[in-house]
Amino acid sequence: MKVKTVLINWHDKLPIFSVDFDHNYTDSRGGWRFATGGGDNNVRIWRLQSPDEREADPQQPMVEFLASLNRHTAPVNVVRFSPCSSWLASAGDDGVVIIWRQVDESEDKDGAQGSKRAMAAVPGNLAIGDGDDHFVEPETWRPTALLRGSLADICDLAWSPDGRFLVSASVDNTARIWDVSDSRCVQVLVDHSHYVQGVAWDPLGEFIATQSSDRSLRIYKWIGPKDPRDIKPGTDVVVLGASHYSMGVPVAEEPSLAANDSGSDAEESRMDVEDAAAAPTTHRSQRLFHDDNLASFFRRPSLSPDGRLLATAAGVQRGRASRTCYVWPRDKLGGPPVLNLAGHQKPVVATRWAPCEFEAPAAIDGDAQAGWLAPPAGCKESATRMMLAVGSQGAVALYDTSVAGRAVGLVGGLHYAAITDLAWTGDGSHLVIASLDGFASVASLDQPSAALGLKRCSTRIDKAIGDARTGLKHDSQGV
Repeated sequence: MKVKTVLINWHDKLPIFSVDFDHNYTDSRGGWRFATGGGDNNVRIWRLQSPDEREADPQQPMVEFLASLNRHTAPVNVVRFSPCSSWLASAGDDGVVIIWRQVDESEDKDGAQGSKRAMAAVPGNLAIGDGDDHFVEPETWRPTALLRGSLADICDLAWSPDGRFLVSASVDNTARIWDVSDSRCVQVLVDHSHYVQGVAWDPLGEFIATQSSDRSLRIYKWIGPKDPRDIKPGTDVVVLGASHYSMGVPVAEEPSLAANDSGSDAEESRMDVEDAAAAPTTHRSQRLFHDDNLASFFRRPSLSPDGRLLATAAGVQRGRASRTCYVWPRDKLGGPPVLNLAGHQKPVVATRWAPCEFEAPAAIDGDAQAGWLAPPAGCKESATRMMLAVGSQGAVALYDTSVAGRAVGLVGGLHYAAITDLAWTGDGSHLVIASLDGFASVASLDQPSAALGLKRCSTRIDKAIGDARTGLKHDSQGV
C-alpha cells in the first residue's frame, strides 16, 4: 500500500468535508470519477486517473478537475452518488439537499444554453484557475431537484438501493426520508434528542441506521411500499426497530481477601485462582458511543456491500483502548455488537466499506484463514472477503473480513487536521481520505485477490431479509 497527499487546490484551501465515488461512471481509459464537498460552498467533480495513465509513476495518484457545482450558499458537508445512476446528492449548512445530474452538449443546447460560450457564462461551469472566462469545464452538471424542509445544517446523506429515496441527517435532531422523484419529504424521524450526524441505508432495502450525538444508534425497519407513488401523505414508511445506548459488560466480583495464616504461599495462590474462577459474575452497564463533547459533526456508519455487517462510528469503551468501532450483524440488530474494532488513538468519525467483494484468500498450508464471517448456509458460492476502512480523526485503519483479530493496514500522520470522510473506488484499489486541512490523500492498495463486484445468490438474499425481520422485533436499550 502506498499513500500520497494530493497537493492541489481542492476547495480554495478550505476544509474538505466529504468525498464519494460514482460507481456507475464508465471511462475507456479506466479512471474513476468522484465528488468532494467543501467549506467554499461548492461541490467539485474530479477524475482519478488509472495506473495505466500515470506514465511517470503508476503509484503516484493523478487527479483531473472536471466541474464545479455552485448552488449551495453555505459549506457543503456531504456528497453522495446514487447507487444506480450518476445522480449526485449534496447538502450542507444551508439545509438544502440538491440533486445534480450531468448534461451533455446536445442536451445543454436543448436547454436553451445555445453554445459553449453561453455555457461558460453559466455559474458553476467555470474552471478553477486564473480567471479565464473562456475556459469551459470538461463536464456540465445541473440541479434536477431541490429538497427543502430541513430546519438546520445537514450532516449526512444516504440513498436507498434503488435510488428512489434519500435519507438526510440534520442538527435539528431529525432524520428525513425524501422521495427524490417528487422532491417531497415522506417522513420525519424525531426519536433522537440531539444532532443526527450519520445515516446509512441497507443495500437490501430493509432498514435505515442513524447515529446521533445523543450517544445512540437507531435502526428503522422499512414498512412502506417500494414505489414512491404508492406512498400516501401522512403514512409512515419506517418504524423504529432498535435503539442502542449501552450494553452490559460482565464483571467478576472480587474474591474474599480473608487471611490464611496456616497455608503456604503456593497454597494461597492456588486458593486465590480457585476463588476467582468461582466468583459470581455481574454485569455493568457501559455506554457505547461518545457524548456531544466529541469535536466532530460527523458520525458516519456504513453497511457492507452484501448487507451482512453494520459498522458504526464514535464508539467508546472502558480501558486504555477506549476509542473503537462497533460492528453489528444484520441478523442480530436488536442485540449488542458482536465485533469491537478497538485501539484507535482518536475518536472514529467515519466508516466505509469497499463497494465490492473479493475472492477469498488462498489457504496457507492447506488451512483457510480464520475470518469474521462463515459462508451463508445453503449458498453454493465460495467464501468471499470484504474490506472496511475506519477513519478516526487522526488515522485510517483497514480491516479485511478474512483476517480476524487485527487491522491489516494503518495510515496516519498524513494531515494537519482531522479526517472527515472516506471513499473507495469501485474495485477497491484506491481509497480517498478527506480532511479539514483542505487536502485529500489517495491510498493505492494491492489487493491479494481479485475484486468480484457485488454478487449474491438467492439463498443469501432471502436469509438476510429474514434475519433482518427477526432481528428488528426487539427494541434493545442495552443489556
